[in-house]
Amino acid sequence: MPEPYQWVLLCLLGGWTAVDGVSWGQFMVSRPFIAAVAAGAVAGAPAQAAQLGLVLEALHLRVLPIGAARYPEGGPAAVVGGAAAAVLTGTNGLLTAAVFVLLWEWLGGETVRQLRNWNTPAPVCGGLTPAALEQGHVMAIALDFARGVLLVLVGVPLLLGIAVSTEPFLAGYGARSGLLLAAAVAAGVASAAGMFGLAHARFALAGAGLGLLFVALR
Repeated sequence: MPEPYQWVLLCLLGGWTAVDGVSWGQFMVSRPFIAAVAAGAVAGAPAQAAQLGLVLEALHLRVLPIGAARYPEGGPAAVVGGAAAAVLTGTNGLLTAAVFVLLWEWLGGETVRQLRNWNTPAPVCGGLTPAALEQGHVMAIALDFARGVLLVLVGVPLLLGIAVSTEPFLAGYGARSGLLLAAAVAAGVASAAGMFGLAHARFALAGAGLGLLFVALR
């Protein structure tokens, strides 16, 4: 588990990535790769976090947080994955982290929707004066920040607990490389089709194949 000072930094980072998505700033700190690497640096494992962040970033490319769109939230979830990367080493650990973070992204998106539903009818104390509107705006940003902090506080220990409990089960897949390869190919095809559309998925798969060939020939 992270040290106390690391918890403070991770919680602040989680809150920052939450408000950075829409509420305030939009400095791109909430991008999954940036958030994961920053959290990994805090936890002392930036290289492992970068591997996870690359996968999350690729799956998050088509998400556009504009208007009232419903979307998975990548920032706080990537902080959770990057923070856990210092402990979850190896292929099995990164696989568990990736699956968990994707689910946590959807949960984060649901909390965004619920916060919007709460903010919409929230009364403005003091009437519609400039000062009252400013106070309501600041309160909404503060609630969004607290939401990101809570996602990190709950997500990191939950991910680590799931990883510990599933490690014996995943260890049994070491000799089934063919099954894992087939599952990876199926996931790659589905992801490429979802991100680029069926018409352009072949180009993404061709690029992935050339990359794998390059790695194999080195």
